Amino acid sequence: MSSKKPKLEVVDNDKAPDGRRQRSQRSRQKILEAMWALMLEGDMDPSAAEIAEEAGVGLRSVFRHFEDMDAIHRELVLVAEADIAPDLMKPFQSSDWKSQILELVERTANLWDRVLVPHATVQVRRHKSEIMMDEHKRARLRELSSIKAVLPKDLTDYDKVLLSLDATLCYSNVRRLREDRGLSLDDTKAVMTHMVGALINDI
Repeated sequence: MSSKKPKLEVVDNDKAPDGRRQRSQRSRQKILEAMWALMLEGDMDPSAAEIAEEAGVGLRSVFRHFEDMDAIHRELVLVAEADIAPDLMKPFQSSDWKSQILELVERTANLWDRVLVPHATVQVRRHKSEIMMDEHKRARLRELSSIKAVLPKDLTDYDKVLLSLDATLCYSNVRRLREDRGLSLDDTKAVMTHMVGALINDI
């Protein structure tokens, strides 16, 4: 498995003196980077002990910086979201909605490597964590909203078209093509573009 790791910059809410605060931030960052590395190696739900060992810190240090495992997973999702936010918010180059939908294909496929780990952590843990289930629902709504922002509301069969595009443009579909089918990024884009084109070309 390969993925571009974002710059893991933790949120600084620590009011301790500068030296201690900087040490705390470094420790939190090492913990997040360790978790990311373990997941890239295939351990999609590493334990606190495994994360501590990978980070080179004590187990107590893990829970001194994070309340529980959900807190680590949640922060990993947040820093990844912050990393990709500028690309998600870029203005479309095209002015017509069909071309903008095709731009969404490009964006979704390009961003997959950068959301692979947080996407996986949500999928793995959502059935045993209300926090992760909420995050799963929030992410799916965000995917749907990106299509709603482009799709004309007066289309015939609007709801069917919307949900069909949602199923095509979701990160889970990219994962299926990239990981399960072993497609390259370019081939993944080609397949998704073909599917989207079949949906919208005759509208």
